[in-house]
Amino acid sequence: MRPLELRHRTWLALLVGLTGVVSGLVLPFAPVVTQTTSLVWPAPGQPTVSTTALVVPYRPQQLTVSLPCSALRGPGTVLDTGGLSVTGDNDGAKLVLDGRDVQLPVPDPTAADCRARIEAADAGTSVIQADGRVTYLAGQPAPRVFGMRTDLDPAAAAGLSVSAVITGPFATTPTTLKTVLVAVQVLSAVAALVLLGTIRLPRFRRPRWHRLWLIDLAVIATFCAWAVIGPLAVDDGWATMIARNVAATGDPGNYYRWWNAAEVPFAFSQHLLAPLTEISIAPLWMRVPSTVLAVATWFVLTRGVLGAALPALATTARMRLLAALCLLAAWLPFDLGTRPEAFVAVGLTTALAIAWRARGPAALGGLALVCALTVPVSPTGVLVVAPIVVFAGRLRAAARRGARSWRNRVAVAALVCGVGAVALTVIFADQTWDALVTATDWHRTFGPSLPWYDEPTRYRYLLQHDQQGSFAKRTPILVVAALVPLVVVLTLRGRERADAAARRLALVVVLMLVLFATGPSKWSYHLGAGAGVVAAFLTVTVVALARRARTADRRQAGVAVAGAALLAGAVALAFAGPNAWWLPALYDVPWAWAPIRPAGVPLDSPLLWAAVLAAGTLTALWSVRRRATTVVALTPVVLTLVAFGTMLAVLIGSFAAAPLRRSAGSLAVANLHRIASTRVCGVADDIEVLPDGDVLTATEPSRGSASFAVGAGYAPGAPPPDGPGSRDVWGSWTTGPQATGALVTPWFALPALSSNGVVALSVSGRTTDGNELALEFGRSSETGARTLGTRTPVDRPAVDEEPSHPLWRSIGVDAADVPPSADLVRIRAVDGRTDEQGWLAFTGPRLRSTVPLTAFLAANGPVLISWPQSFLFPCVHNIAAVSGGLAQTPRTVVESPRPWFLDDRDPAIGGTFAGITVFPTLAEIPSRVIGHPEIDWGSIRVTDAIARDAYARTTTRSTQGGFGHRGRPAER
Repeated sequence: MRPLELRHRTWLALLVGLTGVVSGLVLPFAPVVTQTTSLVWPAPGQPTVSTTALVVPYRPQQLTVSLPCSALRGPGTVLDTGGLSVTGDNDGAKLVLDGRDVQLPVPDPTAADCRARIEAADAGTSVIQADGRVTYLAGQPAPRVFGMRTDLDPAAAAGLSVSAVITGPFATTPTTLKTVLVAVQVLSAVAALVLLGTIRLPRFRRPRWHRLWLIDLAVIATFCAWAVIGPLAVDDGWATMIARNVAATGDPGNYYRWWNAAEVPFAFSQHLLAPLTEISIAPLWMRVPSTVLAVATWFVLTRGVLGAALPALATTARMRLLAALCLLAAWLPFDLGTRPEAFVAVGLTTALAIAWRARGPAALGGLALVCALTVPVSPTGVLVVAPIVVFAGRLRAAARRGARSWRNRVAVAALVCGVGAVALTVIFADQTWDALVTATDWHRTFGPSLPWYDEPTRYRYLLQHDQQGSFAKRTPILVVAALVPLVVVLTLRGRERADAAARRLALVVVLMLVLFATGPSKWSYHLGAGAGVVAAFLTVTVVALARRARTADRRQAGVAVAGAALLAGAVALAFAGPNAWWLPALYDVPWAWAPIRPAGVPLDSPLLWAAVLAAGTLTALWSVRRRATTVVALTPVVLTLVAFGTMLAVLIGSFAAAPLRRSAGSLAVANLHRIASTRVCGVADDIEVLPDGDVLTATEPSRGSASFAVGAGYAPGAPPPDGPGSRDVWGSWTTGPQATGALVTPWFALPALSSNGVVALSVSGRTTDGNELALEFGRSSETGARTLGTRTPVDRPAVDEEPSHPLWRSIGVDAADVPPSADLVRIRAVDGRTDEQGWLAFTGPRLRSTVPLTAFLAANGPVLISWPQSFLFPCVHNIAAVSGGLAQTPRTVVESPRPWFLDDRDPAIGGTFAGITVFPTLAEIPSRVIGHPEIDWGSIRVTDAIARDAYARTTTRSTQGGFGHRGRPAER
């Protein structure tokens, strides 16, 4: 007799299931310990000097400002927070608030007692004067706070103070009650799995050698090799930095944007990655989870899905090889790195295998657990619905098989729901309902948040000529799109097991693609979440089409020809995409910006693929004794295999060749060094910073020429940056960019250079294509200067530079390239262009030195690494922390290659570090890849101007419920 048929066990099952469900439903509303941060400026015992203070969100819950008379009488800015401005002089003080451009009067500083206090909260703002009068603005929330800047000296500013209170719904910890609820829910889920029969003691059998293991080893080796040489995923840095900040501070926020909102309810993968960052943040180490998930998907696909779909063929070598080809083609372009798609892919594939093989309630428990652990990973976790819908009949039968009475069925349903409630535990173990509502509001407001009917945007991205539309990403998706209608038509009336399996998988794929529309963003890389299902469909479809071809008639052969034509177009469209990947400076792959044409072969031409198929068909008909209809019907199978084989050969081959083409700055080489423990700082080992040194002195007064002006000649509104070297300036923008001419500057005295020295200058305009700029070195003598040689510095104009807003950049010549006896240097410039960029401006020469990037960042923290780059610097531990509603002001910012991705400081999308664009200034320090100054690897910028975070900070904790304490609505 089955366990659930016993009456007392039925009631036990109901109790266990309902306990799991109820405890899970209560979790979002259970009390938590919240954190309140208080900020006081100036810090006790410290002078009143300007400082940054990056409040996140930008408006604190409460703000109190004390304005003494001495401050109001001082001329200029008394206080500026970025949202509140108080200016004072003897004629009267004025206060300006942001938001509604409101102006409120502040007491006349000539009065006997002109003290004032400003009190602001979410409900409104008050100005309280010394005589008791109050001016109140209802609905005017606390102003934005990015810092506290004053023009007053510390003596005049004595008594001026600011205090702020910052709270939020995300930085919480569970109370004892909530911890008990989590334990009850988890134990209930485990008990439910036991009662359902899902958890059983495994039977260990002695393994026997089988040649199929060679295929397994080859696939695992490929995944491991890909972890070393493969490209970055778009959000590797983003996800890694969130995990790092969670591990370092306990704050679960987004770190870069959305006002540091937590990713609730889709933060599971980040919490899984956080402990790994405490061991190492090396790129190769952070790729271990996705590589393990790839291997897991392989075993689930071959043993689970294919074992259920085609049990008679699943253990054959040909089937395994076909599955390997299809999974590698679907997985490698999408699922390497820290993005959540790899987690969803293994969950979705496992759900498909369980649903297909379901025989009783035990399978339902396993399926519920898989879904509960997949959905909290990402919005794409909803894809697990696809196999559940397709195999709903089988799952219903499985539920009935273990429960013959209605009581048993209710008990089974309760147990399954109790297991499914694990999703609530994963989401709300350390978060609340308020956090979910607030995070959803902020994400929806700041975006991207596209409705379901904008799903075509995803495929527009897939067909772009950038990293989202890479040929390798296009290939599996476009081939699937071409094969789905073909397999449906050819197997619609087929009764073989392969036909039925292909139809079912086609339906799963279609539903999966439909469910993608529920996601709020439409990036093409989300398609990697379906890699396992795509591989299963492709494998079974190839088998089904091959088996149908054995008995194909003319109609089926005609359909196959039409399908092959459609497939040829899809493959050609796929290879029309470039071999483009995120941060291409990390790998020198061929065809990075063009269609794939190895040795000039136009793989992007459908006529080529049609010709190959025609030639192959004629050859097969001539040499193989098979019916013509069979050979013709096999053309879609052959084209699919050739397309995937070619794609993998180009993809893996190009990344294997990339470090051989250029090793400096290569991610693959950095990973190999990590394995060998020779260099452990990743790409930073190949980058050096070049801080400025002394300005060289001219041996005679500066002189210009007919076309180059002295101290002028640059684009209007774009003067050279302040700093070393800007003392001497020449430029050919005199009457306009159309002027031409030449200039030779006076000689400058050149001291002896150290081995890491550089002779540098700043330039604007263009130095090539008709224009020229070179450094000429000489040796002084009694008879005059003797020329020793000329060197042309490598110039790298910014790719996002607009002709109307030209940028200055620093170029130079290394000491190793300077003639050994040179003690003089001068600049030769030619302006030979007449287009809108046909001008050239430059400064006098100066000295620079080279410093390894890792050493520079270690001495100039805290460091903000832009999200595209933050996966690449494992030796940078002094990151700018974000916690408790405050972000540390970075001393150094590591920018991505141009165009810069400034999400972290864009207030329109809730950039966490928006304040660094308000008060401090960012000055670029030249940097380069060693031996390859032409590569735009990124840039280094440092903040200056005012003090950073010169305030006192305290944290208090209190207990409150998980409902009724929402954060403020998002603002745009």
